[in-house]
Amino acid sequence: MTVEPILEVKDLRIQFKTPQGIAEVVNGVNLSIAPGRVHGLVGESGSGKSVTARAVLGILPRNALHKREGSVRFAGEEILGLSEDEMRKRIRGRRIAMVFQDPMTALNPVMRVGKQIVLPMRRHLGINGKEAKARAIDLLGQVGIPDPEEKFKVYPHQLSGGQRQRIMIALALSCDPELLIADEPTTALDVTVQAQILDLFDKLRRERNLAVLLVSHDLSLIAERCDEVSVMYAGRVVETGSAISTFEAPQHPYTKALEEARPSLENPPHTVLRTIPGRPPQLTDLPHGCSFANRCPRMTELCLDVDPPLEPGPAGRPVACHHPVAGPDEPLGVSVTAAKERIS
Repeated sequence: MTVEPILEVKDLRIQFKTPQGIAEVVNGVNLSIAPGRVHGLVGESGSGKSVTARAVLGILPRNALHKREGSVRFAGEEILGLSEDEMRKRIRGRRIAMVFQDPMTALNPVMRVGKQIVLPMRRHLGINGKEAKARAIDLLGQVGIPDPEEKFKVYPHQLSGGQRQRIMIALALSCDPELLIADEPTTALDVTVQAQILDLFDKLRRERNLAVLLVSHDLSLIAERCDEVSVMYAGRVVETGSAISTFEAPQHPYTKALEEARPSLENPPHTVLRTIPGRPPQLTDLPHGCSFANRCPRMTELCLDVDPPLEPGPAGRPVACHHPVAGPDEPLGVSVTAAKERIS
């Protein structure tokens, strides 16, 4: 039985005004998430992951926004064009919630954590203070906060980084949202706390049938925790599919380069880590052809002249590449002659 997606993003385009000109930060992104599934967005810093996630929630910086177009449908309703008042009253915090990267800056430093969890419940659910407090304390226990009744009374600075992130998760879940957006939720945490937080996400997703959009630059995290993944580069999705197949047999040279740059415990000590040469293009001056061409060992004249569409590649998954990698054992580099023969 096919499950209808709770979130559908189609041809999303976001442009910002910058001192250098108009930046195409998100350029035609498509993705969908079904209830109970986790969809990962992965890519280098500046690839457009966080802007895509924030566009869904309607929290883009308005003073810098130049253009916003496309479609964001949530539970069958188009929400991209909703007013700020409508988003705040009906969607944001109530049906779509977000866990931010740094809970210390996301939480109000002069308000006790319990009150921060109670306020959205009273606003969105219309419950009284006593009921909201009981629900908040119960939520703190659910996310693994020890002695929740006491922690209800403290300020964010009195908690550890891991506990603050758990508070953020409790706050995000306080109004029983249908979609949870997690933007780099474990970046500032040590590996032990990271695992605890991610295990908590899995537990809550199963119990609540939550759809989760997980944003990260950590390929290992995405590969282990996500059902589907979209790999972003220079504002575009360049490859998408199941997380397992995407990382076991990457088709796009960028995806394969990211995979090969991951550190591995199987490598001997002092192994030099592989890197991707060059740097991403300026979003105010994107090239005419493929944005990855100047860093790609498979580049040909076609790549410089024509921007490749996102369409099924050798493995059947959508990939935006004129010369996709045919299999996991194929080397990343390919001669220009071989590439030309492939398209002739």
